[in-house]
Amino acid sequence: MRSIELKEANCKICQDSGWVLVKVGEREIARPCQCQQRDAQDSLITNANIPPRFYNVDLRGFKPEKEESSQARAKKAAEKFIADYPGVGGYGLLFQGGTGVGKTRLLCCIANQLIKEKNSDVVYIDWNDLTREMRSGEDAASRDFSNIGQLIQRLARVELLLFDELGASRPSPWVEDNIYFLINRRYNNNRVTLFASNYFDKKIDNQETLSERIGNRIRSRLYEMARSIEILGTDYRQRYLTKENK
Repeated sequence: MRSIELKEANCKICQDSGWVLVKVGEREIARPCQCQQRDAQDSLITNANIPPRFYNVDLRGFKPEKEESSQARAKKAAEKFIADYPGVGGYGLLFQGGTGVGKTRLLCCIANQLIKEKNSDVVYIDWNDLTREMRSGEDAASRDFSNIGQLIQRLARVELLLFDELGASRPSPWVEDNIYFLINRRYNNNRVTLFASNYFDKKIDNQETLSERIGNRIRSRLYEMARSIEILGTDYRQRYLTKENK
């Protein structure tokens, strides 16, 4: 006869039942155990597609160069967004700045804190990853729109979308149409989106503008969806790592 192996419960509070009894007056009422919230948050984090490097970052660890710097102002804007969310009127943020100033870190700080503090459904997407996925279905000889359609539907529906590296590559007209469809659908449904880009709205040192990289239609829609915050200064990654290694 096979022996029965009794496994130790993972949760010492509810013994893995998911419920605890709480005394209210003369009665005992069953309420969800805190482990259920942990499991739900773990699921939200897994589905958020946040880059592994940024799994545990939050704004407490974001150290601006100077107290009155543009990085400090961007951090304050992120803190206010978290505090106000979801009551932000469908309006997000667009972080614009050169390489390494902390834009991706800020996006992921916001995502992590909203998941942990408000159980928000968040998805992070990188422009290059999204456009590469779309280009895979652009070949007229082998077009299969089902996967791309499912991806766009998921990104259009999610409560909060983080769209990083906006304009990192030039989209084809077909890809630009699909990205506009995604962004416009989120706009029409009052879904909040946060953006980040290395490109500005004015020409700097002969660099292309954001409109030139993503198209005028998309940039025009972004004006109605997000407040632009320019981040200047030294390379945050280099400065942060230099301090860590001292």
